Amino acid sequence: MPASKPNSGAPSPLRDLVAARAANLRAQVPGAERSLEIGAAGFELGRRVARAWDEIVRPLLESAVARRPDIAAGRGIEVAAVGGYGRGALALASDLDVRLLVREERDATEVADAILYPLWDAGLSVGHQVLLFADALDVAREDLTTATSLLDWRHLAGRAELGVELLARAKAGIFAHGELPRFMARLGDEVHGRHERFGGSVYLLEPDVKNAAGGLRDVDVARWAAAARWGVADLDGLVRVGALVAREAAELGEASEMLWRVRNLLHAHAGRRSDRLTFDEQEAIAPLLGFGEGGEGVERMMSAYYRAARVISRGLSMILSRATPVLVRRKPKDEDLGGGLRLFDGSVTISDSARLGEDAALALRAVRVAVDRGAPLLPFARDAIARAAGEPAFGERLRGDPSAGRLFVELVAARRETRLSRGSALRELHDLGLLLAMIPEFSPVVGRVHHDTYHVYTVDVHSVAAVDRLAALARGELAAEYPLASRLAAEVSRPEMLAFATLLHDVGKAIGGKDHSSRGAVMAEEILARLGFAPGEVSDACHLIREHLTMYRLATRRDVDDPATIAETCRTVRGREGLRDLYLLTVVDLSTTSPTSMTTWKARMLDELFLAADASLTPAMDVSAGSREASALAAALAALAQLPGGDARDTEARAEHLHAFVASMPERYLLVSEPEAVAATSELTRLHQGSDEPCTIGLLPGGDKEVAQLCIVAPDRPGVLAAMAAALTAARLEVHAAQVHGSAAGGPPLAVDVFWVRVPSEGLIGIERALPRLRRDLASVLARGADPRSLLRASSARRERHAPPIPTTVAIDDRASPTHTVVEVVASDRPGLLFSLSDALFRLGLSVAVAKITTEGTRVTDVFYVVDASGGKVSPARVGEIVDTLTECLEPASPSARAGEAAR
Repeated sequence: MPASKPNSGAPSPLRDLVAARAANLRAQVPGAERSLEIGAAGFELGRRVARAWDEIVRPLLESAVARRPDIAAGRGIEVAAVGGYGRGALALASDLDVRLLVREERDATEVADAILYPLWDAGLSVGHQVLLFADALDVAREDLTTATSLLDWRHLAGRAELGVELLARAKAGIFAHGELPRFMARLGDEVHGRHERFGGSVYLLEPDVKNAAGGLRDVDVARWAAAARWGVADLDGLVRVGALVAREAAELGEASEMLWRVRNLLHAHAGRRSDRLTFDEQEAIAPLLGFGEGGEGVERMMSAYYRAARVISRGLSMILSRATPVLVRRKPKDEDLGGGLRLFDGSVTISDSARLGEDAALALRAVRVAVDRGAPLLPFARDAIARAAGEPAFGERLRGDPSAGRLFVELVAARRETRLSRGSALRELHDLGLLLAMIPEFSPVVGRVHHDTYHVYTVDVHSVAAVDRLAALARGELAAEYPLASRLAAEVSRPEMLAFATLLHDVGKAIGGKDHSSRGAVMAEEILARLGFAPGEVSDACHLIREHLTMYRLATRRDVDDPATIAETCRTVRGREGLRDLYLLTVVDLSTTSPTSMTTWKARMLDELFLAADASLTPAMDVSAGSREASALAAALAALAQLPGGDARDTEARAEHLHAFVASMPERYLLVSEPEAVAATSELTRLHQGSDEPCTIGLLPGGDKEVAQLCIVAPDRPGVLAAMAAALTAARLEVHAAQVHGSAAGGPPLAVDVFWVRVPSEGLIGIERALPRLRRDLASVLARGADPRSLLRASSARRERHAPPIPTTVAIDDRASPTHTVVEVVASDRPGLLFSLSDALFRLGLSVAVAKITTEGTRVTDVFYVVDASGGKVSPARVGEIVDTLTECLEPASPSARAGEAAR
């Protein structure tokens, strides 16, 4: 609630009145004991808040002004409410923004003191600006906040005629017809800058309800644009002047109401202004809004929030475009393209928007011509198409037109870059509503979100981005980042089938629950048949959708060197072409899940799995597979020669050791690793064998500014992985992935483990700074027998930020490998987790041959290939013991037990 500056002697009854009024307003917001009733806690509460403060503020202001009759009546003063307070609707704990308009500059300071101190002393939080009448418009021309305050102006006390005269001058000046394009451009610049500061996307995991894209500030900007252009700021008024149709106004009103409710609840919970919808607030608010408890309730609420934010974002764009007058200074070029389309001043448009009522496919033809001509759509055409597409009858007519299906399929699969929405024809189709008009089954995933920290985007945004990524790969734009995927994408024989399998791969998430892949395949069958795909293409696309998670699961959770993994991959796909399509779908799906989801390690695992399966599916490739290994070895030797070192004899010894090192590693190690990393790792093992140090640690090439590849070489013995994990934790290094290998290159067995690590917000410098402690701590455990737990107790804890819970599972798979038992653990990430798991396996008497560590947001999937003390698979009789032991170590520790833990 509004809070005061320190009390300067105001009578306590007045402060008590303010406090009581604040408490009364808070009491109108639902708590845990009841869910939100229709109309409660939203915009109507905002109106009540503004009226409640008016009842206190107006008498105080009038009294203050009356105490200075010389200024009030003579030189002139007015006090006005602006911002939300001016519009008569104030969020529960927002400041009261006022403007003091004075005739004489000498009155500014004493008037402000006389008027504002009574408000502050009463316990109110008041934001203010003093405006000199003569300078107000000049200030407004340079300061957008001042300019927009004139559009919210509401008289509170003093001489109302001052404000009336100032607003009349503003309408003839900065809001005049000829000045409106400049004002609208200023509003657009403010929107762009604010969005960039607050995340740049509607689909943020923890959005700022006021300032983020699609937030309530965007509603304010739309109202300012409407007030400046048409003199109306409410939705009914915009319908009256033709700026919005009734449907658009209703959608904007519902979306704004959703955000009003959320913001008021945030303020009520915090007892102050608090606009960020954090994970813990999402869990608290979802039940109050009637979405239910737990993760599913949060997902439903956030999906509704994103849909609302999207409506607001689109509405703002529409109103800004429609409110900006076109001041024609030259005769535009106008070319009739036929079929109801024109090229007007370089943009594609429709000749008559009424034709959309009888010829729905005209909308798709307009987009098609824009793609072919490399031209944008004229805002008029975008508005007309978007309005038409929002009507259910339009979608029925469009789907019933055979030409529309062909056009739509061509546009979705179009690979060329365009001048449409962010360069994408499909994104334009989605923004215009044509995607939903053609595939209404896609509607439930619009705005649908996962309640986790890994899936950053809503399902619809992710799906569209994945198709765009597929096109970018085919154009060769990402060849440096994804060389194999780029080459294969350019060779796809059925691009339309693959594009639609990609677009629909998550459509099964429409109804929630598990196994969305199978549901999506069933839904896609009807959709693709309706769009005219041949039965064979429908079958193959549905198969890709059903299996779209398989390659990722096998690449990140199974040993790609194990023949069983390759065999399972080959059984899953439909020949080499099916393998290529599934690989490409996996790459574009993973790389568009979040900005950081496709790590270098994951990309290498997927590439290796594809290459191994492709060779297996084509026996004639055996020779070329050996050739690729020879080429990889030659590349590693060349990289080795580039490392700093000694004389020719030393160079010969290095090369000899490299051959022995590669021979001792898993069969496909060369193909899964960069040549520079192979060379550097070989050198670390050689240096370790020639030293008396208990461990050798070094950074490998191939990292980036945030995540580095860290190699640790140490004698291979039971418990060594647990020791490494404890030392990494104590050094505050977060482990995002890991590969555990064993080597015996000319000496005793060595553990050669590679960890992808980072230090949050410190980058590579933080990692390098952590290495001395890592060496010291690991040496103390390996050489001096220190208890690894002592490293955890000695480190200081980091504060764990609230995140959605991850269900914990422990699974034992005895069929995934012919020689090892596979232990798979899924859990919420927490400090010391990798140590806890590896230590538990050590205490169980199990040796880890391969470990694959995958972190997805706060979800961790750790997979261990283990053998028992005899070197064989785990006995079925021990499965229960293993599951129980690992589950117990995954139980959340008490605060005192966690007190010594650092980053995982």
